[in-house]
Amino acid sequence: MENLKEQIKMLVELQGIDTRIFKLDDDLAVIPETIKNKEAEFKAKDAGLKKLEDELKALQVKRKEKEGELAAKEGNIKKFQQQLNLVKTNKEYSALQEEIGRAKADNSIIEEDILKIFDEVDAENKRIAQEKEFLKSEEAKFAEEKKKLLGEEERIKAELQGIKAQRETLAAKIDKNILKKYDRIIKSKDGLAVVTIANEACQGCFRILPPQVTNEIKMNKDLVFCDNCARILYIEE
Repeated sequence: MENLKEQIKMLVELQGIDTRIFKLDDDLAVIPETIKNKEAEFKAKDAGLKKLEDELKALQVKRKEKEGELAAKEGNIKKFQQQLNLVKTNKEYSALQEEIGRAKADNSIIEEDILKIFDEVDAENKRIAQEKEFLKSEEAKFAEEKKKLLGEEERIKAELQGIKAQRETLAAKIDKNILKKYDRIIKSKDGLAVVTIANEACQGCFRILPPQVTNEIKMNKDLVFCDNCARILYIEE
């Protein structure tokens, strides 16, 4: 084939461009997933704050319940104290005194419980404040990382646009039949269509090749393909 040597040289150059395009495409595809993962990590940390806030609300509800229970007990004590003036026997008087004593003892326990809850609320508020500061820092960090990733995405897109234009210019110079074969192979062979021979082996699949394959390549009459992996073979000058 006329100018086959030059055609193969351009295929090798095209292979280099395509390798770069495949790499950039892979890098580009990773960015949205990376942003998504980082966003999920931040949301998980934010969920930790919500859990603390829910725990605080539960403590506040518990405190109100205890305060209500205390108010009810104090109401009972007042009622019993009013009844003391109305009883007619010592037995009734003693029974009311016992009720008042039990209610006051219960109140002491409830008051201790309320004080403990106040301490827990204070501790929970401190943890929430610390978590909010931490999340503020993490949110700023996430925003900065996202900004960098989006900037990298734009840079890759711009580079891809340029290199694809370069590919188009080079591909236009290559024989259409040769280019068609190359494009078919590169799609089916993990982005590697043109490989050299080294130590009598194909550098695509590393199968040892018979000597006549090298001679056929040197004759520059037609494209030579590896019998094993079907890639286009050439010899580096």
